[in-house]
Formats: sequence, C-alpha cells, structure tokens
Amino acid sequence: MALVSDVDRDRLRTLAEARDSQESVLSLYLNLDPAEFGTPRARRAQADSLLDDAHRRIEGAERAHEELMALREALEEAREIVEDLVESAPSARAVAIFVSRPLELSEVLRLDQPLPSSVAIADEPLIAPLAERGPREDVCAALVTERLARFLRGSEHGLRELLSFGDDVHGRHDQGGWSQARYQRSQREDVREHLVHVARVLLQTLRSDPYEVLLIACTEPLWSRVIEALHPDVRARLDERRLSVDVPDASIADIERAVEPLLAERRREHEDELLAELRERLARPQDGRAAAGLPAVLEALVERRVEVLLHDQNAHAAGLRCPRCGWMGLDAERCPVDGGELEARGEIVEDAVHVAVAQDADVVSLRERPELEALGGVAATLRF
Repeated sequence: MALVSDVDRDRLRTLAEARDSQESVLSLYLNLDPAEFGTPRARRAQADSLLDDAHRRIEGAERAHEELMALREALEEAREIVEDLVESAPSARAVAIFVSRPLELSEVLRLDQPLPSSVAIADEPLIAPLAERGPREDVCAALVTERLARFLRGSEHGLRELLSFGDDVHGRHDQGGWSQARYQRSQREDVREHLVHVARVLLQTLRSDPYEVLLIACTEPLWSRVIEALHPDVRARLDERRLSVDVPDASIADIERAVEPLLAERRREHEDELLAELRERLARPQDGRAAAGLPAVLEALVERRVEVLLHDQNAHAAGLRCPRCGWMGLDAERCPVDGGELEARGEIVEDAVHVAVAQDADVVSLRERPELEALGGVAATLRF
C-alpha cells in the first residue's frame, strides 16, 4: 500500500489562519494504523469511539445556542466523512478532519504516520500534532547489484516500491587466456552501462518528483562505481552511510528497518545543529537573534520575528491572548497593545505553535533534550 501525506506548508498555514469568534471548530484525528486497525471492524470501533467522544464534548459543555448548533452540524459532517473513511480504507495511517460551518471549513488530510485518535473543540483548528511532527525528509532508496536495481520512495514514516529493473550483464566464466580477458572487459562494460542506467533513473526521479535524501544499498566493491556514475545534483543528496540490506530479496519491511536508524541519526544531527545555532545566538544577546523561555518567545512571535520555534513535547503552560490583535503573554490585566480584554488560553504553547505556522516559521518538537529543558522547554531562533 502506497503511503500518502496531504500535509504541506501551505495547507498548514491556511489552517493556522482560520479562526472564529466562538468555539465552532471541530478537529478530529483518527488513527488508522493497519497494525492496529487493519480490518473494517477494527476501524469501525475506533471511529465510533472517536465520534462518541466528540458528541460528549459538544453536548457536555455549556454553550451558546449558535455555537452548539454549529458544532452539531460539524459533527454530522464529520460523521459522514468518517463513514467513508471506514469503508474505503484509505492509503494512510491516520487522518485529520477539520470542520466548521461558520468558517466554511471542511478539510480532510491523510497522514503517512499513525497519530493517536483525539478530539478538540476550539475557535481554531488543532494543527499542533501536524506541525510538531518534525522535519519530514523525502527519501529515495536505491538498492543496486551488478545486474538489478530497485527504487523506493517515502520518508521515515514508510516506503513504497517505485520501480525495479534488470539489465543484461555477462556472467563470469573461467576459460582463461585472451578469451577470458575480453569477456571480463565486456562484463565490466555491461556493469558500467547498468550503473549509468541507475544514475539516469535517479536523476529523472529527482527532476520529476524531487527527494531530499538518497540512500543506497550495494556491495562494498560496487559502492565507488555507483557513486561515480551519479549526476552531481543527485550526488548532492546522497547520504554516504551505506544501507545494509540483502538487495535482491529484501522486503519493504526489511528496507524500512535498515533506513530507520539512518534517518533517526539525521534527525538527531538536525536537532544538534539547531540547538548549537541557538546556543551560539544566545551567547551574543546584543544581536537579539534568539529567545529562550516562554515569555521571550511569545513576545518574538507577537513581533513576527521567529525563524524556528523549538519546544519540548512535554511543555505545557496556561497563558493569555488578545482576540483582537493577537498579543500573547503569561501575565497581564489588559492587552498592552490595544488595551482590550484578554482571553485565557489553557495551552499557550499550542497557540505559539499555531502562530508560528501562520508566520511561516519552522516548528521543531523535541524530546529528551536537556539543552532545551534548561531554557524552560521553549526557545526560538529569530529572523532579526
């Protein structure tokens, strides 16, 4: 089953900019991980549980009549969407559903990784689970022998087989003499043509459906010859940590297991680079290019200065937001910008993620990083 993801920066930004004056937005995350919900019956039970939870939350709170009617309509629309998903078994491991009649919002996003099923009712879509997934690297994996080649595409959340082919390459023989020498030269030329074919496919794929990372599995003797054949644009995306798999016989699950630690290492390196850049900027406070701690980060978001928002996955805090100008903070009687009344927000870190996405900032959610915990769990590098 080919994995898909409808999540991209533009869609996230559009959702981040959607906001109503009342709590009319219903956000549903439905886990469809085939490892847990591979049958229609299992998907049905999961969907019914999710919709029942949404119903209880809508009916169990004190709401204005207009808001209650809007949410009931949103739930009915969401129910129809979920019914179709349960029956069709989409090629996704989860879906996110956002519905609001006042905002004329009806959005369904297929996700290529499982997310826990959850419900949120608010004045804006709950996009934090999408924005916090971290950098998603589009990966191309090439498995190459002297005769065969297999190509897979995807990300750390799963791979799909793209294509495979074999080229005619003379076999080995042991006749000796000039005949054997000519045969070996012919065989080497056949292998070279095969590797040129591999390189050409990788370049065509890069141009038609760009990938960020190229991973290659081949034998050690073949490695340098494969690399030598690559176009410079393709070679620029090569991660030189060679995949270790049985090229002809490896299943997709085998390849995913081989790819996973390499991509995890890349993610860790990316986090290290971000944290190193943050420390370097914080060491030069006169430049004003970094913020540490929730109050400073909220201030930078209000000023639209955030380049990369980093936060610990377990960072939670209540705060305040001005519904008119968007000011955010932790402590104030009235909005310091326009003097208006402030609304209490139970999860101001979630609001910070929302605002960062709307401002086209990158959002990186970290776990088990003491460097960030020492800074209060929330920090940012700034554009200016």
